[in-house]
Amino acid sequence: MSDARTWDLERLFGKIRTLEVHTPQGTSGLLAKESRYSFNYAQVSDAAAVSLTMPVRRESYARGDLMGVFAMNRPEGYLRHIIEDRLARLGTPSDLFLLFLAGCNQIGRLTYSMPGERVPEHEGEHLEELLSSPSGKLFARLVDQYALGSGISGVQPKTVVPIAQESPRALDEHTALPLNSVIVKAEGDDFPGIARNEFFCMSVAKEAGLEVPQFWLSDDGKLFVMARFDRHPDGSPLGFEDMGVLTGKSKYEGSYEMIAKAVDIYTGSDYQQSVRLFERVALSCLLRDGDAHMKNIGILYEDPTGPRRLAPVFDVVCTDIYPELDGKLALKLNKSTVFPIPQVLLEYGRRLGLREDECKSTMDSLRNAYERVAGRFESDPRFVEDGLLANIRRVIERVGVQPVVRPRVK
Repeated sequence: MSDARTWDLERLFGKIRTLEVHTPQGTSGLLAKESRYSFNYAQVSDAAAVSLTMPVRRESYARGDLMGVFAMNRPEGYLRHIIEDRLARLGTPSDLFLLFLAGCNQIGRLTYSMPGERVPEHEGEHLEELLSSPSGKLFARLVDQYALGSGISGVQPKTVVPIAQESPRALDEHTALPLNSVIVKAEGDDFPGIARNEFFCMSVAKEAGLEVPQFWLSDDGKLFVMARFDRHPDGSPLGFEDMGVLTGKSKYEGSYEMIAKAVDIYTGSDYQQSVRLFERVALSCLLRDGDAHMKNIGILYEDPTGPRRLAPVFDVVCTDIYPELDGKLALKLNKSTVFPIPQVLLEYGRRLGLREDECKSTMDSLRNAYERVAGRFESDPRFVEDGLLANIRRVIERVGVQPVVRPRVK
């Protein structure tokens, strides 16, 4: 932990009006909140730009609400509730205060600081203990210890957790890539089986050869653990911007055609990125994933002046097993949020500039990967004892069923 004299949460709460914003290329500029939010670049190179949408310039960036790239990782849902509850005696935390708390734990390459102030650091956890310990008490402790410094969005219970050292389980069962921090997601009361659900869907993506981060499921099936996709093997950060930032749209606003245009613009009409986008959309259609929204697809880069590519696949779940959700796509595809028949998906591929035979091959590969993973998990008691796997198979394998029109749960 850092020296207590450098950390006085109550003294700082409500008093942060300016933050220094840093990238791996150095200090970029100052983010301030007065009557409006403003960001001013220092004398920096184009490589130190904070966002693909905010190139380096002398003129200030100013707006009434927080700029998209800074707002991208604001806590939502469970994590926001935990943070606000923890700080309730002080009042409602400001966006700048939350950014300062997250400091170096934001998703992406941006970090935030105040001269002379430092958020306490923790020694971290061991991966094998995260996966083998009883999940209920463990996750409660992780949230208590790390929630305030987790710069991550999403409504599912989750937190960013530092890894103390290389884990034997990571080396023995997966790859030799070192881990510096992971994202830990827990099963909540709202969506039973969500951790196992995500592990299943991510396993299908991996089986099909799609790029995915390392990921694990705890022994009791209650925690889904994923390596940071926005980090190099040595722990150094990559730039990440989700499609909400790049298009200026909210989570559920827009279409997969709009995402295709953004990918085309920001990756320089790279054919391979169009292929990867089709794979991502086709995966969600196959797995009845109605949450592939603007924040769950994004672009990675070393710095804004260099090459850019789609981020690995993340946050994929079969939402159709939860009757309280609306049974539709998160975004429009061909002007509709109805899960598409194969022909509509093929037409989307053609609009991306892909060959029909290539799209069919991708769809066949995903279907075959799904069948192999489902068959493999039939022998895993974590998936069969309460019927979770059977429920997933039921909604994925039904034919010709139109979605029930239900109001979307925000």
